[in-house]
Amino acid sequence: MAAGRGITPIVTVVGFHHARGPEIESWFGIEDGSDPAMENEWSLLPFMALSDGAHATTEDFSYFTLRHEATSVRPTTSVFGISCTRQMDANALINRPADVTRSTVQKAVVVIADSPQFFGALREKLSMVTKAWFAQKYWTPVFMLEMELMVES
Repeated sequence: MAAGRGITPIVTVVGFHHARGPEIESWFGIEDGSDPAMENEWSLLPFMALSDGAHATTEDFSYFTLRHEATSVRPTTSVFGISCTRQMDANALINRPADVTRSTVQKAVVVIADSPQFFGALREKLSMVTKAWFAQKYWTPVFMLEMELMVES
C-alpha cells in the first residue's frame, strides 16, 4: 500500500463450521503471512459477513464497517465490507469434507475496501462470482475467487 492511499481491496472467505460457528477460511490480496483480522482486531468479521438468519435464503448480502488500525504511513480509519452469503445442500458437494456434518453448507465471500462507492456494481459481480463458485460444488479451487474478485487499486 502506498503512503497517502487507501487500502488495496482484500477478499476473504468465511465459512460456517458446525461446532465453531462462522470463521475465516482464507484471505486473498494480502501479503504472505499477514492476517488482517488479527492485525486489526476484526474478531467479529466472520459474524458480520455470515449474518444470523443467512440460512433462510439462497443468497444474502451484508454491509458493515471495520476499524483499520494505524500504521507508520496512515492513521486509524474505517474500511467497508460487503459480503455475499450462499448456501447449498451438503449432499451435492463433490468430495464432501468429513467435518461437513449438517445438511447445508454456508459460506460468504467478502470484499473489504476503503470506500463503499462502488458497492452497487461490486454487489452484482460478487453475486455472479459466488454463484459460479458454488456451482462447482467443490471448495478447493478458490483461485477462481481470487482471479475474479481482485479489484484494481
